[in-house]
Amino acid sequence: MRVTGFWTLLLACLFLAGGAHAQGAPSAYDGHADGSVYNGKQMMPFTLYGVAIRWDRDCRRGRAEQCLQLARAYDEGAGDLTADVRVSIGYYILACQKGAGPACARASAMLRNGDAGFTNPELAGEMAERGCNDLRDQDSCAGMAAGMASSGGQGTQSAAIADRACASGSADGCRLQADRLFADTDRDAQAYAFGLYRDACDKGQAWGCLGQYQAYSQGRGVTASTSQAAAAAQRGCTQARGHRLRLCAIHGDLLSRSGTAETVRLGENFLVTACRGGDPASCYRLGELGLTRPAGARSTQGEAIYYLRRACDFDFALGCRALGQAYARATEVERDTAVAVALADKACRLGDSPGCVDAQRLIAADPGVRMRIPAIDPAAPAANQIALARAAVERGGSGARAGLDAVVRLMHEWHQDAEWLLGGWLYYGLPGLIDRPNPADGVVLIENAARVGHVDAAIWIGMAYWYGDGVAENRSKGESYMRIAAERGSEMAAAIYRSMRAEPIRVENERRRQQAEIEWERQRRRAAWTSAWTSWTPSYSSVGTTPAYTGRTVGQIIDQSNWDNAIRYYSGGTSVCSSSNPYC
Repeated sequence: MRVTGFWTLLLACLFLAGGAHAQGAPSAYDGHADGSVYNGKQMMPFTLYGVAIRWDRDCRRGRAEQCLQLARAYDEGAGDLTADVRVSIGYYILACQKGAGPACARASAMLRNGDAGFTNPELAGEMAERGCNDLRDQDSCAGMAAGMASSGGQGTQSAAIADRACASGSADGCRLQADRLFADTDRDAQAYAFGLYRDACDKGQAWGCLGQYQAYSQGRGVTASTSQAAAAAQRGCTQARGHRLRLCAIHGDLLSRSGTAETVRLGENFLVTACRGGDPASCYRLGELGLTRPAGARSTQGEAIYYLRRACDFDFALGCRALGQAYARATEVERDTAVAVALADKACRLGDSPGCVDAQRLIAADPGVRMRIPAIDPAAPAANQIALARAAVERGGSGARAGLDAVVRLMHEWHQDAEWLLGGWLYYGLPGLIDRPNPADGVVLIENAARVGHVDAAIWIGMAYWYGDGVAENRSKGESYMRIAAERGSEMAAAIYRSMRAEPIRVENERRRQQAEIEWERQRRRAAWTSAWTSWTPSYSSVGTTPAYTGRTVGQIIDQSNWDNAIRYYSGGTSVCSSSNPYC
């Protein structure tokens, strides 16, 4: 009875566990199926797991709520599904077609804004019209108004649609209405816009807080107040929902100019997060902090050069001008007047008149300097330079040296792609250019790139430390670098990391297996000896038992840190921000 009860209980637990898989998050343990969905650009392939297979089937049979569930699952990467906005757009489109109004608004916005790296204005308009006209979804109406406004036509009609959407409770409609009225020259209109911004900010909507900041900064619709503007930026960055990047950039900038070491340091943290999130003004401000080093700032002059390059790559004119000045003055990089001219020229083209002055002054001092500007344009985005440089090196010939020089220059700017590429060339050698490999220097550059999150470099150095290949074996470091790569989306790194985490279990299981074999052999020999002994001494017997060895699986939790986590950390909302978080 005891044995039967045990197996009955075990089967019941397994049944319940299977049911939990089936009813909960998509799990690879419950099977998989390949599929594809049209996302406004192409048929996007994907793999469904477990219960998601049923969701997809029901979606295509007309159940809009199941389409929405899949769209949100691919937005978040629910269960074993891989987060992929290119797939989620497709399911939002399907959900809209099946009758879900909110999905129409979401699909329209994603296709209009280019959330997945492409836009489809025509389909975005169709989604918005479907949601607004057929399904009476007010956020879709706001999306239709936004599309009309962005195309430059039907201004009065789009305004009327946005106003009706706002009156019906659509936050997007109110945002469009507020932005239009704020741009009006009429002070009553500006004051009404300020009221919309204030109400939205009070409800925790980031766009409202940004509008409040602008109103208080410019004195439009309300009395100007620097303190109230700063409070709106702080509130929007640390407490609101929605697109907060610009708010956090403003909040960080204001803190960095406060004058106290503590607040300067905190502002710098927000600026780093905003720069890595894609705000060019934050990158430029970090460059300023690194060059001027006010009390509390931690950025070094070397990091300043990196941040100025990043700002310039975003076509932020002040970043290009400041980087050019660094080359002209030999600040953390070798003096190179030709490179300085190229960067000043770019700043000038972007509308920065002091950049034009810089270029003219440098040329007046050295009339032939333009002839020495490198073949691979040093003012082009770093990614473009590296691609051209790599191609030139692979082609060989006279252009190979120019390719190597471009990568070396970007390495001195602390660019991680350049460090990774040059590190590999140094480690393995580069025939005709680096004939004598220098593995030690190569490892240094590769590890530098890995520290700031370069995925390929993190995988390479992680494996090197794990096996002691070219470096002293350090499995803890190997795991740490592999985790960095895994948390930046590399599935290969994630698989390797899981294997690394399981290694102690494998080692222990192997130890126990060998111990069990030794014990079994000892017991076998003892039994044979006992049998021989008892053949003539029947009064003595011995019974030996072999101990059982069991292993247990260990669940592995890899913290998935993100931008919101960094903001919460810097604003005091959490005490943890992983060192592998790309925004910390």
